[in-house]
Amino acid sequence: MKRIVLAALLVAGAQAAGYRIAGIVVNASTHQAVAGACVTLAPLERPDERLPFITGPDGRFVFAGMAAGRYTLVAERRGFLAGALAGDLVTGPDRHTESLVLPVSPPGVIAGKVTDDLGDPVYQANVQLFGSAMHNGHRRLTPVSSRQTDDTGQYRFGGLAPGSYFVSASGFPWYAKFNETHGDAPARTMTHTGYGIQYFRDTGDPAAAEPVAVEAGQEAAADFTLVPLPAVAVRVHLEGGGDSGIQYALTAAGPGGNPVLVRQGNTEGDLINLWAIPPGHYELEIRSNLYAREPITIGAVDADINVRLSAAPSLSGTVEVEGGASLPAGASILVSDENAGASQSASIGPGGKFVLQGIPPERYQVALLGAGDYYLKQWSAEGVTAIRLKAIAAKGSRIAGKVECDDQPAAGALVVLSGPEESRAVRADTAGSYEIRGVPPGSYSLFAVQNGADLEYANPAAIEPYLAGAQKVKLAAGASYSRDLALPRTTADRPGPASPKP
Repeated sequence: MKRIVLAALLVAGAQAAGYRIAGIVVNASTHQAVAGACVTLAPLERPDERLPFITGPDGRFVFAGMAAGRYTLVAERRGFLAGALAGDLVTGPDRHTESLVLPVSPPGVIAGKVTDDLGDPVYQANVQLFGSAMHNGHRRLTPVSSRQTDDTGQYRFGGLAPGSYFVSASGFPWYAKFNETHGDAPARTMTHTGYGIQYFRDTGDPAAAEPVAVEAGQEAAADFTLVPLPAVAVRVHLEGGGDSGIQYALTAAGPGGNPVLVRQGNTEGDLINLWAIPPGHYELEIRSNLYAREPITIGAVDADINVRLSAAPSLSGTVEVEGGASLPAGASILVSDENAGASQSASIGPGGKFVLQGIPPERYQVALLGAGDYYLKQWSAEGVTAIRLKAIAAKGSRIAGKVECDDQPAAGALVVLSGPEESRAVRADTAGSYEIRGVPPGSYSLFAVQNGADLEYANPAAIEPYLAGAQKVKLAAGASYSRDLALPRTTADRPGPASPKP
């Protein structure tokens, strides 16, 4: 009996003293220790309560006396990309948190020069960078950054994660700027010349663009030659209230359907003068207190185009909860552009009300964010410029469990719950635990992937190899389930394509 009491006292003493979180920061490329890295620890539910630690020459860090719970752990160092654990850090009895490895990766660079057909530098050319990103379980190309070339034609994109990128360049000949006359001077042959968009490697066809491979800590080169083409001037007359705060952008469809900038600027009044524009299909977007987005086809002769401005649509409405319950504090409504993947959110306030102003006309998906066990069961919208949305939220299912590999926690494994209507994915924490909340009732397949960073879990073709070994689960509304998963000793993980097609 005394031994039992003594053991209980020892456990209580250990819990009072707290737990240790320790490990080492290493260079992901060389696996050498990184000195001078700032390691930040924060409780998952209280991210503002951050604790810092600066690593010494051996790259090691330690946090002592920490309470049992869930934490985020991030390492930062100048000259490196921030590094973090694949899943949340969990402390407590029998949790091994004293030999953690935080890899930080040296950033990559894409740099180059934009010249004309005579080899002269092109000043203020627009260079855009597109990279691959996961959006709701689908991998797609998205804009990463943009630069303008300096007077030597040079540009540089730094701080890039290893991967594959697409690069475009556009601009205008220096002499074409003489045609910026607001249409009040006769046309000149020399100034009716422009540059078409070029993609690496020197092609005007976005479908034929080649990816630029970026390695950790390495610099990749991507040079461009812009070739003069016949071009025209287009005068855009604004109807419905032009003012001094108008911003405009003329774009063309580029890699993955993303817009590539051809010309942008500010204007006063009701006229936009676009000059040195090669014939082709474009889109003109205008933003101020008013809005317009118009497809424009430019031919072989100068033209005048009328564009009507109107107020950008607003979205407001209410979210009602079945059974009269309330959504958790901090819940918001999320609208995501089906094509570009861009999203906007608005907090849901008292009475379930929300407002989003100035939403560009587009097709959107609607979902709840930060709603805990609740999901968006149904919604309807009416209106054109002032859109009213009425949504109903319901309590969904919760499924949780552990993922193991060789009888050990599979920290960072990707857990996928795939159904006919939607798919969800979460990362297992350092204890191998996972939890998926707010799932609509229905039949699903449940499986885990050890290396799932590139898995398009919402793509039926991508997950097909895993379905044969998946658990089949049928979830009822408001119910909780426990399902443990085991990874095979030799995983058959199939990462997505390293170089997404433009």
